[in-house]
Amino acid sequence: MTCLLRNLLLLGLLGPAVALAAPPAGEITVRADQATFRQQEGLGVYQGNAELRQGNRQINADRIELRLSDGAFSRAEATGSPVRLREGDILDARGQVLVYDVTSQTITLTGDAYIRHEGRTFEGARVVYDLGSRNVEASGDGEGQRVRLVIPAQDTRESTTTPEE
Repeated sequence: MTCLLRNLLLLGLLGPAVALAAPPAGEITVRADQATFRQQEGLGVYQGNAELRQGNRQINADRIELRLSDGAFSRAEATGSPVRLREGDILDARGQVLVYDVTSQTITLTGDAYIRHEGRTFEGARVVYDLGSRNVEASGDGEGQRVRLVIPAQDTRESTTTPEE
């Protein structure tokens, strides 16, 4: 019974918000209109205006599924129209499906995936963002949707002021 109570606390079924065991990036908090936990499967399902926060990283979706492996948070899968991901001013992303793999520290977006990362825009059927290296990979769907990358022009104007001597 103690294990069940601990898992219920971890997945927030005893309150509106939850703090999960998280990777070094910080605790994870999840909120939603409705939640279900399946003890034997290690699965928490959050539906209706679901939100996951970890530090300054925020995921908003219609539905978020959280997976536990050996009692520790291992994966989140979010679906929505669209799912949105923000990480401060560095990252803004959206897609129909988002998978956050804690072990590999990657976020994979599929279904009209879009990521704006440090001013650059990546679009495609599938976009993978590595949280550690901040690398981005994008791919098309093979049926006409191609990858699109936009790199903003840099301000190359020289300063009109002269340094004082």
